[in-house]
Amino acid sequence: LKIKNFNIYLGANGINEIGFMCRLTAIGWLSYELTDSPLFVGTLAAATGVSMSLLSFFGGILADRYSKPKIIIISKFMESLIILLIGVLIQINKIDELTLIILMFLNGILAAIYVPSRIGFVKELSGTKLLLPATALDFGVMTFVGTFAPALAGLLIDKISLSFTLYFSFVAYLLHNLLMLPLINKGQKYDQSKDLQIIKSIKYIFNLNIIKYLFIIMLSIAILIFGLETLSPVIAKDIFNTGPTGFGILLSSAGFGMAIASFTVASLKSINISKLLTVSIAGGAITLILFAFSPNFIVGIILFAILFSLAAASESAITTLIQTSVPDNMRGKVISIQTFTWGISSLTGVLSGYLSQQFGIILFIFISGIILLTITPITRLIAKETK
Repeated sequence: LKIKNFNIYLGANGINEIGFMCRLTAIGWLSYELTDSPLFVGTLAAATGVSMSLLSFFGGILADRYSKPKIIIISKFMESLIILLIGVLIQINKIDELTLIILMFLNGILAAIYVPSRIGFVKELSGTKLLLPATALDFGVMTFVGTFAPALAGLLIDKISLSFTLYFSFVAYLLHNLLMLPLINKGQKYDQSKDLQIIKSIKYIFNLNIIKYLFIIMLSIAILIFGLETLSPVIAKDIFNTGPTGFGILLSSAGFGMAIASFTVASLKSINISKLLTVSIAGGAITLILFAFSPNFIVGIILFAILFSLAAASESAITTLIQTSVPDNMRGKVISIQTFTWGISSLTGVLSGYLSQQFGIILFIFISGIILLTITPITRLIAKETK
């Protein structure tokens, strides 16, 4: 917190997350309201995931080659225009399933460009020594917003309208860009090569054992835990029988859990990152299994908070490990692998939605917990590599 530019970044990112969470809540509720189909909820998430995954490595290349804050500002401005358009289409009653899928596909392209620059910019502001607490603090601000923004969005949807909620998100994105302007020339460029060298870069990254192991863990967390956010409208409506406000509270409980975990990690003076990862993954698997059998909404939101607190701790550990395992001129590219897994989590929304529709959301969550538990031993291999 003593680094002025990092504080500016945190403030801007906090405003951005308010807009993002309001947008996420509004689009999530809209997708289920349009069709009342878990499959469409998953399909819409997949539209974002396809483009985000396919272009994630390209986003990493841009992050290594150009100024990260400039990429952040441009991509966020373009995303704000998409959100504004969706709000207008809802207001004039012209929104439909296909239009929404196309617009969220475009949104995924912008996310693929934005995420590697946003994550990579943290190290440029904090330095290597403070990367873990800085990453956790960055994630903490983001998740702190998640404790109230979804509930706020749910109230806005309930009391005013979906379109107003999206206009609110649009304004938040514009304010984020204004706050980022003092940092626009603070980015660093590492990769000066004239060609993209995509194949060469991918081979280099995946020749590192620790990256291969981390990729498996990242993919598992993205699909089995963060993938639940895709199905959260289904969970809120079908398991707990709640409306938009209850849906917002469910998402807020996840944000609360992530905020507590992130600020806790940021406050620790020393921590074994590998042990943190092992405990987080094992605990997340057990919590998933328990969540599948939540007897009521109160117990459900408590377990949801615990689940996402463990996911947040694991993400802080993973982000630190992947950035300290490669040279600076490869950081954007290796971060893009993390972006790829987030895109895959949305892409698998189609399968998740289909399985939930066919066999029930409860069975799907239970099996997810069992799968994550079987993957936990991989964290011990990561511990050996870090030694």
